[in-house]
Amino acid sequence: MPMTILLAFISGFCAGNGLPYFMAGSTGDGRNPAPFGDSAVVNVVVGWVMFVVAGVCWHFAGVSAHPLPGYAAAAAGVLAVGLVHARLWRNNPWPWRRTAIQADD
Repeated sequence: MPMTILLAFISGFCAGNGLPYFMAGSTGDGRNPAPFGDSAVVNVVVGWVMFVVAGVCWHFAGVSAHPLPGYAAAAAGVLAVGLVHARLWRNNPWPWRRTAIQADD
């Protein structure tokens, strides 16, 4: 069961992390603080990679054997990444690069 909880948490975290990147990139917004550059394409790719990681982790989590802890851990992962984004989203969490937002300031 600990592996189910860990993998479900990682799955929720990655899915919650990928959604804002994917949505922003899909709508043509490239100003999100992505680790590899500021463009819509980079945001789509980062979001897609996070979705793939989330899916792989969910597949191996074995949530069907422990549904309550699995779904609770996934929900906690989504909450955790949401709180991280709420705190850091516009504060450039990537110190090695300047974003377009900072360059305008």
